[in-house]
Amino acid sequence: MEENTGDGDQYDVTTWEDRTRFDHLAVWVSRIIVQRWVALAALIGVLFVAHPLAIMGTDLVQYPWLIGLWLLTLLIGLLIIRYIRGADPMPTSFQVLVVTFLLGGAFAGFALPIESGLQPAFTVIPVIGTAAFLLLVVGPAEELVKWLAVRLYAYERSDFQTALDGAAYGATAGLGFGAFESAKYITQAVAQASTTGEPVLILAVGGAIGRLLPVPLHVLLTALSGYYLGLAKANPKSYAPIVVKGLLIAALLHGTYDTLVTYLPGVVGLGVGAVFIVGIGVVLYRKISRYRQRVTTDESPKTTTAHS
Repeated sequence: MEENTGDGDQYDVTTWEDRTRFDHLAVWVSRIIVQRWVALAALIGVLFVAHPLAIMGTDLVQYPWLIGLWLLTLLIGLLIIRYIRGADPMPTSFQVLVVTFLLGGAFAGFALPIESGLQPAFTVIPVIGTAAFLLLVVGPAEELVKWLAVRLYAYERSDFQTALDGAAYGATAGLGFGAFESAKYITQAVAQASTTGEPVLILAVGGAIGRLLPVPLHVLLTALSGYYLGLAKANPKSYAPIVVKGLLIAALLHGTYDTLVTYLPGVVGLGVGAVFIVGIGVVLYRKISRYRQRVTTDESPKTTTAHS
């Protein structure tokens, strides 16, 4: 076959040019994806969470006091974020924190279909099926989507420089995720009251109390994975293993907590869960303290290495 070595038209053969209307459409769509892909991901996530949020909005019209219960579930998480921000000599951007909170709530929608789709495969396994589901699906899926809420936006901002920045933004993404879950569970409690005829206040308060541990758990675990993400940004040569380590720690702790409170009876499970969360808080506190001590003796926090 004779080789074509001329300078003839090679459009759509070896080269590509923006000529046709379909080409123009492809260019336009690609620009939107490149420039607005975080917003597009958030929009897709919102589509998954829109239904429970719409129900929550409807419930608020009838029971405005539900907003107070919802805010109560976020209180401990807010205090954790305040501590982390206070520990950072260069406070994180409030605007970026707000966006990260919203992304954490929106990205919760990505975990829902993953968990719903895979759960039936584990329920048929006797005894350990639930534990396997919590450890292998729920923990990794939820920690990954919360981490993505930090990585896809806050990580790219100029003020994301240190492990403390990562911890603050991670905690905020965790709070957004926990806020959505709280809204969902409180809404379910109201729906149960309308079905069974039990008092709405009692069931809603019970639903809110049930969220007092999971919300700070989300905050602390994503603060940990965010901490490692900050270390990774400061140590680009070891970026991948540092990020993976943070995600593995968060996912394992998450799955372990869920397994403990699921398998242990009632008050015992809640007590063990509370101690477990306090332990995670102590670990995070020690990491932040060690980091602060190190950077006070170093001109640049970016030289800090990823010690666990």
